[in-house]
Amino acid sequence: MAAHFDRDTKVAYVEQIESGKLTVTEAVKELGCSRSTIYSWIKKLSEDGEHALPGSGHMKPDLEHQRRLERENKQLKNEIEFLKKAAAYFAGDQRKGTR
Repeated sequence: MAAHFDRDTKVAYVEQIESGKLTVTEAVKELGCSRSTIYSWIKKLSEDGEHALPGSGHMKPDLEHQRRLERENKQLKNEIEFLKKAAAYFAGDQRKGTR
């Protein structure tokens, strides 16, 4: 199972590596993760700045917002489908009552 690190840990290690206080090899040994993991943290932090490396269980704010909108959209589609079925059902009852 992969280890999960919070944002502060990731940022602290990247800063130590970039300042020369720690090598990637030393970080890998301390954290028990792969070199590619460390290099991906460095890359993400340089590309995305403060929104990079959201940490275990936390998404970037824009991704979190998108997922929330997707869930809401799915719920609304389900509600529309339910209302269509209910309208069709009640429309059928009205036709039967007028004959």
